[in-house]
Amino acid sequence: MKAGSGDQGSPPCFLRFPRPVRVVSGAEAELKCVVLGEPPPIVVWEKGGQQLAASDRLSFPVDGAEHCLLLSGALPTDAGVYVCRARNSAGEAYAAAAVTVLEPPAPEPEPQLPERPLPPPGAGEGAPVFLTGPRSQWVLRGAEVVLECQVGGLPAPTLYWEKDGMALDEVWDSSHFSLEPGRVEGRAGAGAGAGASLALRILAARLPDSGVYVCHARNAHGHARAGALLQVQQPPESPPEDPDEAPTPVVETLKCAPKTFWVNEGKHAKFRCYVMGKPEPEIEWHWEGRPLLPDRRRLMYRDRDGGFVLKVLYCQAKDRGLYVCAARNSAGQTLSAVQLHVKEPRLRFSRPLQDVEGREHGIAVLECKVPNSRIPTAWFREDQRLLPCRKYEQIEEGTVRRLIIHRLKADDDGVYLCEMRGRVRTVANVTVKGPILKRLPRKLDVFEGENAVLLVETREAGVEGRWSRDGEDLPATCQSSSGHMHALVLPGVTREDAGEVTFSLGNSRTTTLLRVKCVKHNPPGPPLLAEMFKGHRNTVLLTWKPPDPTPETPFIYRLERQEVGSEDWVQCFSIEKAGAVEVPGDCVPTEGDYRFRVCTVSEHGRSPHVVFHGSAHLVPTARLVAGLEDVQVYDGEDAIFSLDLSTVIQGTWFLNGEELKSTEPEGQVGPGPLRYRMEQHGLQHRLILQAVRHQDSGALIGFSCPGVQDSAALTIQESPVHILSPQDKVSLTFTTSDRVVLTCELSRVDFPASWYKDGQQVEESESLVVKMDGRKHRLILPEAQVQDSGEFECRTEGVSAFFSVTVQDPPVHIVAPREHVFVHAITSECVMLTCEVDREDAPVHWYKDGQEVEESDFVLLESEGPHRRLVLPSAQPSVGGEFQCVAGDERAYFTVTITDVSSWIVYPSGKVYVAAVRLERVVLTCELCRPWAEVRWTKDGEEVVESPALLLQKEDTVRRLVLPAVQLEDSGEYLCEIDDESASFTVTVTESYQSQDSSNNNPELCILLKKPKTRRLWSRFPPWRRTAGAE
Repeated sequence: MKAGSGDQGSPPCFLRFPRPVRVVSGAEAELKCVVLGEPPPIVVWEKGGQQLAASDRLSFPVDGAEHCLLLSGALPTDAGVYVCRARNSAGEAYAAAAVTVLEPPAPEPEPQLPERPLPPPGAGEGAPVFLTGPRSQWVLRGAEVVLECQVGGLPAPTLYWEKDGMALDEVWDSSHFSLEPGRVEGRAGAGAGAGASLALRILAARLPDSGVYVCHARNAHGHARAGALLQVQQPPESPPEDPDEAPTPVVETLKCAPKTFWVNEGKHAKFRCYVMGKPEPEIEWHWEGRPLLPDRRRLMYRDRDGGFVLKVLYCQAKDRGLYVCAARNSAGQTLSAVQLHVKEPRLRFSRPLQDVEGREHGIAVLECKVPNSRIPTAWFREDQRLLPCRKYEQIEEGTVRRLIIHRLKADDDGVYLCEMRGRVRTVANVTVKGPILKRLPRKLDVFEGENAVLLVETREAGVEGRWSRDGEDLPATCQSSSGHMHALVLPGVTREDAGEVTFSLGNSRTTTLLRVKCVKHNPPGPPLLAEMFKGHRNTVLLTWKPPDPTPETPFIYRLERQEVGSEDWVQCFSIEKAGAVEVPGDCVPTEGDYRFRVCTVSEHGRSPHVVFHGSAHLVPTARLVAGLEDVQVYDGEDAIFSLDLSTVIQGTWFLNGEELKSTEPEGQVGPGPLRYRMEQHGLQHRLILQAVRHQDSGALIGFSCPGVQDSAALTIQESPVHILSPQDKVSLTFTTSDRVVLTCELSRVDFPASWYKDGQQVEESESLVVKMDGRKHRLILPEAQVQDSGEFECRTEGVSAFFSVTVQDPPVHIVAPREHVFVHAITSECVMLTCEVDREDAPVHWYKDGQEVEESDFVLLESEGPHRRLVLPSAQPSVGGEFQCVAGDERAYFTVTITDVSSWIVYPSGKVYVAAVRLERVVLTCELCRPWAEVRWTKDGEEVVESPALLLQKEDTVRRLVLPAVQLEDSGEYLCEIDDESASFTVTVTESYQSQDSSNNNPELCILLKKPKTRRLWSRFPPWRRTAGAE
């Protein structure tokens, strides 16, 4: 990258880079980028170092800051790297993207297996067959590389090489590549030649020459290919003579301040550097001045856009620092740097995970500590959640979290995480020692037509492994080994190449899931020359031409209509061939003016719509879609007649030849009591005869509208039984464990009936009993539960009784606390609010200042038996307030006050002077505000050491220094210190008291230290917890 500087303005800057494009030959390719600068930059597009000019197939649309390259009818020769270069008076910038043109799908013979021998002379011609394929190589920079392949086939195939999906002449810097063609002679006695060979020679290999090289062979009978991997490595540097000597910087000093990048601990950081130059630059990544090598958590690769990527997985505090992308070639060097900052969470693991090693078939143990034993954790291997099983044993012991991995295998090698709530993570590497040093990735995603490369490194050199896919061995032409490295190269993968790929070495194996993604195809083009003709009555003629170019896959045309004044388009029909289509009035639902449009549809998508110019007036004519049917019902039921028409139109109903009035939705046929109701919903017409009687049997129902006439008969059956009770639907409400009895009485004795719940026939069990006693049928629930709620039906011949049953839990009551609870605590204490309910399964909700409390790192919600707890692990003044525990209609109230500690020492408040006689007992007492606080005792500025002559005592909030038999040398100034506070005691020891009464020589303490009487406000809980409520 390069940029200039000026006195005014700003150099060009890409806000959005062009993305790589993969298209099928003949389709449209588009590259887009957004670039800003002051003054606005001049943008040009280049390919192969030459500026591109607009043509019939190539255009450069501009929309503000967005610049596009539009390539129509892409050809294989259009493939390559396109560069967007932006210049202004302040500087220059450029970005690049690759365009890949894929061959259109065409039927061709399956590639022949390498092991298949060539056909003997006179046996006919055949498709290309690789006799020897290129071999993967690992070389040092500057070495000479030769990739050779020999191919048989008649006629002799044409050979050509590709690197990373591009022809060699499209590679940015291929001046040191040379091709050496040859011929493959036939077998002895074969006579004429039977194939060809082509060697690719790379002189003085460079780091950018690393990649996948594919040799293609093509003749009139087919196409074959074989690939190999080339990795060019930096020569090892000699170690410094003095191991303590600071490392010499490997890159020059940065000339400008690096960018800053913040990432949360446990998240991934991704750095991308795009560099261009000729010769192609060599890229090195550095961290804090030291070269970086790829490992489990540092991935280095080149993306499809040609950018160089460094990805740091699961960032930790130790990963912070300066990351530099250094690019060099013979013309110079350029640097790009970023300063990585890792934001640490407030809640951290007390002891993080440590890297471990284990032998294959052995075990590995990962262990960490969480701040609180109640904090839940989860284990992951990379992004995969690990559930407890015989393979992954997960143990929780207090604050210790332990993962034991049994029966280690090569694929267990990787990064493991233990995660707390809030995605707080600790990370460690597990190294599995065995025959395989570098395993396969968990999965590999490639696009159809791309090259897939899999690498394995073994402990011993020269060993032979076995590559297989879904249990079947893979061809030898796609496998290569060199020293410790083993490569599998699958050029131009297809969907058939997807599967589980395994490398086996003895009893050791490593597996990856190869997934092949489909290439995105462009949708077909729109139809051409769409025209509308309105020459016929109540019809319209629509014509159009096929799209240009014609889609390669099968396609259809979709015709849609829109009523003028409406915004909705409705599909009329689809046809396969273009030409002319006549749309009659039968195709529209209502009379009106209609517009039409057409589009092309294939498996790759839909083209833009083409709207026919103008509109046409169409009138629908009705057709019978679903006619009337005879209806047979029981006496007293409703009889429903319905029919569907092809369009929305009004009609007339008839009963026994008499027209039913349609002025009202409901009517009555006289002189009898038969009532009816007419309905129309869109295309459907319905006539409902309500509560028909036996005398209505044989009635003839008719319907008539323009173009449609239909009729049906009504038959009344007498019900063999009817329901005496209940006559109407019954709604019942019960409490759990209540006995529920539903009773249905029929008109006949011992007549069978069935019970249903929510439309499903019930089955008898201990919790549901069905009984029949004469006319009465009963359904009994001995102990009803909430799940027994629902709609019950007692069904017999043509009649039913309905019951709506609701079963509710009994109301919840709060047992304790019954009164308002006030809790006082200081900063960082653990506060626990406890509420006891009368049922263990009763749900409760916690509220703070009227808002429902949600569980987080700072608020824990616990449930144990009938006890419900809200825990504040490390209380802060901001979390204080009014708390409520709501259970049903009852509430428990808590007021929590959190205060900062302004003073730790309660007594003494001033300096204390103590006078004592030698050998007397002296006690210095200091009272604190908290029982768990730790103090430090000093004498004349030096910390005292406990001994038989000096005792340190601790009782609740009291701290004492005791001198059992004070000596003259014990005189001095004593301090009881905690944080920035201290209590001072001046002790003076003499041989005897200077008293006016010299006759009394009994030794005694002249000054007694007494602490003032204080009221205890704090319960004797552990130092990390303050509780309130009921336990």
